Amino acid sequence: MLHRVEQSGKKFTPGTIAYYAVLHMRSGRRSQGSSRVDTMAPGTQLDHKSAVLSFEEEVGYDPELDEPITLEQLLASEHEDPAMEAARKVDWELFLATHDYRYGVIVKGMAEGRSLKDTTRAENDWYPAMYALKNRMAEEVREYMGEEAIAESVRVPRWKASIAVDRERTACRADRRMR
Repeated sequence: MLHRVEQSGKKFTPGTIAYYAVLHMRSGRRSQGSSRVDTMAPGTQLDHKSAVLSFEEEVGYDPELDEPITLEQLLASEHEDPAMEAARKVDWELFLATHDYRYGVIVKGMAEGRSLKDTTRAENDWYPAMYALKNRMAEEVREYMGEEAIAESVRVPRWKASIAVDRERTACRADRRMR
């Protein structure tokens, strides 16, 4: 994937390559090969040495909730995907290393949940100047990482949102049964 993008001459970030590599791995996509050792390969599955199961496959039953337990519920993690977290960190480190050091101060304050005023006060800086700097940083982030970079960095992944909806639905059903 990296080689193909470099050959085409397109601009990319390491995080973008990592994101799509992880996405392809999750979907089981293979670029080439017909190994009978690979668990996702059709030949291995035809030999009945492996099987691909749906995440909706029932693997047990929860008598307390009176609901079947699916493979998705067993495999889902509450934590962020480490590969995505690492890719995001690499992108931000590259961006911050090539820009004003105060951008790092602003980003760190945002990550800690502080307002810009609190961050400015902690740094003994002038608020209007930091506000203008934050706006300039937002523009430079859009240029460097793309229009949707900021929105993507705080958006809950679709797969995680789907799991959250399923869990909320199950909790509501259990709550109704308790009443």
